[in-house]
Amino acid sequence: MSKGVLQSRTLAAKAFTVVAVNIMRVFIPIFSVALITHAAVNALAASQLTIYTAASQDELKKIESAFRNEIKDVEIRWVRDSTNAISKRLRVESGQPKADVVWGVAASGIADLAADGYFLPYSPKEFTSLDRRYSDGQTPPRWIGLRVWANALCVNRDLMAAKKLQMPERWGDLLDPAFKKRIVALDPSGSRTGLMTVFGWRSLWGSDGAWRYMEGLHRNVVIYMRGGNAPCDLVARGLYPIGISYAYRVAKYIAKGRPIELIMPGDGVGWDVEAMAIVRGTPYVETARAFADWIIGQTAMKLQSRQFGLMSRQENLFEVRFYPEKLKDALVPIDFEQHANERENLLAEWRLRFGAKAEPEQ
Repeated sequence: MSKGVLQSRTLAAKAFTVVAVNIMRVFIPIFSVALITHAAVNALAASQLTIYTAASQDELKKIESAFRNEIKDVEIRWVRDSTNAISKRLRVESGQPKADVVWGVAASGIADLAADGYFLPYSPKEFTSLDRRYSDGQTPPRWIGLRVWANALCVNRDLMAAKKLQMPERWGDLLDPAFKKRIVALDPSGSRTGLMTVFGWRSLWGSDGAWRYMEGLHRNVVIYMRGGNAPCDLVARGLYPIGISYAYRVAKYIAKGRPIELIMPGDGVGWDVEAMAIVRGTPYVETARAFADWIIGQTAMKLQSRQFGLMSRQENLFEVRFYPEKLKDALVPIDFEQHANERENLLAEWRLRFGAKAEPEQ
């Protein structure tokens, strides 16, 4: 081979190498980004979210259908149970988490789990649209409050008039001896609504003041029911004049034309909030975050608001007839973490003092 031909081939090889290197410099980053994007999409597409919830079966179908209309190819596996059972299950499974998300559970039941590090802090994309007092106080929050329920008195005005009883305006009015054996209350060990009632009184008057109040109220209570709906149900049937209940239940009976008054005690009322959180240790963190982003969005919040008159999202979503407009102004401060830590001791003491009038467990 001649020297000139060799030099020519060498130059051509160098030119080819330069071109190849330049092509690689251009396409390798693009290819890498494509791979990463493809992997992320596949990870989301292949995800199965296991969600622990206390929500009703009918609601779960609606939530899943709406979610999958917007977030394709994500399968949801629902595990339904009470808030108490879910809390216990999460603790048992802490070494090997089975859940990815909890949703539709009371904040009072998971606040202590959050404090113990069971959840991944996360601020969803529209978190600033929510009223901050209904979520965990940390930033980013460990749990996010969605829908609020609060105490109210369910009063049968026909029975009140027939017995010539004075309409109560404050919690203290229920201590009137005229109400002896005429008040249906709640067992805090059987109902989250009952538990939030006691927490509300503790917030108003401290521990000692709340126990003194409950001792006085006990004289007038005919029975402590285990189901949150039961007191207002009995009052609406005309069996008792007053039930300690929650605002949404009372409003629904008024809408049905029953002779019921919804009274918000002027001192303030206890409340709780259904919440969601991402479980620490989930392999589907991005999918869980996508669910969190979606569940606080306007579409999902409107869907969730149909059985709650007060939502954490600061806009009108679904109007509940006869729901008290200024309910949020009556809500007392609640420290969910503190109350969760005190819950077992409080319930044990309550059973010793008042359990004789409690509805038997089924």
